[in-house]
Amino acid sequence: MCSLSKFSINQRVRNHLLGYGPIRRFWTHLRGTQVLQRYRMFEERYGANNRSSANTYSSFDVQRAMQERLEGLPIQPRPEGEVHSVYVGLTRNWGLGMAYELEQLGPVSIFDWEKFGFYEGSNDTRRRLPELNETLFKFLKETNRKRPIDWILMPCSGEIILRDIPKRIREELGIPTVNQWLDCKQVFETGRTFHGQDSGMKDIAPEFDLIWSSARPCCDWYLAVGARPVFMGEGFSPRLIPKVDCAKKHDVGFVGARYGLRPDYVDALRRAGLRVEVRGPGWGTRMVPFSEMAEFFGQCKVNLGMGGVGYSMSLTTLKGRDFEVPGAGGAYLTTFNPDLAEHFHVGNEILCYRNIDEMIELARLLVNDDQRREQLAANAYHRAMREHRWLHRFRDVLGLLGVLKSNRSERRCA
Repeated sequence: MCSLSKFSINQRVRNHLLGYGPIRRFWTHLRGTQVLQRYRMFEERYGANNRSSANTYSSFDVQRAMQERLEGLPIQPRPEGEVHSVYVGLTRNWGLGMAYELEQLGPVSIFDWEKFGFYEGSNDTRRRLPELNETLFKFLKETNRKRPIDWILMPCSGEIILRDIPKRIREELGIPTVNQWLDCKQVFETGRTFHGQDSGMKDIAPEFDLIWSSARPCCDWYLAVGARPVFMGEGFSPRLIPKVDCAKKHDVGFVGARYGLRPDYVDALRRAGLRVEVRGPGWGTRMVPFSEMAEFFGQCKVNLGMGGVGYSMSLTTLKGRDFEVPGAGGAYLTTFNPDLAEHFHVGNEILCYRNIDEMIELARLLVNDDQRREQLAANAYHRAMREHRWLHRFRDVLGLLGVLKSNRSERRCA
C-alpha cells in the first residue's frame, strides 16, 4: 500500500513538473535525442551494414522471395468473397476496421487475446506468454478443422507472439502467416528478453512468411535478420470511419495523446489566433471513440497530423490518421514524411509542414480559403477510397501469397 501511494505521489509530482514549459521542453529534447540515437543505432547495425552487402529492399525481390518461401505449402487460390482469413489482434481499436475490411474478402475468424484474459504489456501476460501462445495454436487448429484457413494476419510483436508459433503454423498446418507491424522504428529491437526472445520484432520476424512494415528503411533491417518484408502503409475502413458532412465548429482539430512537443504545436496555433480543439489522453478533454471520430474530423476545417516517432518530431513515420482523415473526407495538414508522399500528392491532396512556422502558415491558408480546403479534401478522399482502404492492402498481400485468385489489384507497394 505504501509503495503504491509513493508511486502515485511521484507520478503527480512528475506530471506537475512536466506541466511547466521549460522543464517539459528539456525533458522532450532529452527523450527525443534518445529516440534518434536508438534509430541510428538500428540503422547502423541492421541497415547500413546490410546495404553494403547489396542486400537491399525491392518489390521485385519480395515477389521472388514469396515464391521461394511458399513453395510446397498447400495454398488454394480463391476468388474474392471466399477467402477465409484469421485475424490475431485487438478489436477495441483500429483493428476493428481491419476486421471489417477482411469481411469483404470472405469469412473472418478473430483471436483477440484480451477476450482470453491476456493484456499486452502486463507482467502477468509476459509470465503466461507460453499459455497464451498455446491457446492461440489450439484456436487455429480447431478453426482450420471446421473450415480451412487461407491465411493468418498477426499485427503483434514479440510481446505477444513466441517465434515457434508461426513456425508450427507453417510446419503443422501449412497456412501462410503475415505479421503486420506499424512501429518498427521504435520496436524493431527492445533489448527486453522474455522466454528467450526479444520482445520487439527482430527475433520473431524470420519465422513469418511475410512482414508488412509501414517504414521503408526498416525493410532493410528485416532483410538483415533473414525476414521477408514488404513496405506498405496503413489503411482505413469506411465502415468504421465513414465520410461525414457536418457544420464546421473548429478551425483546427487534433486527435492524439498529449506528450512531447505536441503541446507546443497546439499552443503556437492558438497564439496565432486559430481555434484548436484537441482530443486524446492528457489534454483534459473528452476522448473520441472510433464511433464518433468521423464526425469530429468533419467538424474541423483542418485536421492536424503530427508524424513524429515518440518524442522526436524530426524522425517521422506513417500514422493511422494519415489515411483515416482523408478517408473521412477531412482536410489534412501533417508533418512532411517521404513515405507519406508516396501515398498522397503533397499540395494537391494533403499539405505538409516541416516546422511550426510553416504549420501555422498552412493552417491559416486552409482555414481562410474554403474553396482550396474543400478541393484538397475532395482530392484526398477520392484517392483514399481508390487506393488506401485496408481492403486494398489485403488484396496486395494476398496477391503476393498467391491466395487471391482475382487480379483486380495491381501491386502499389514500392
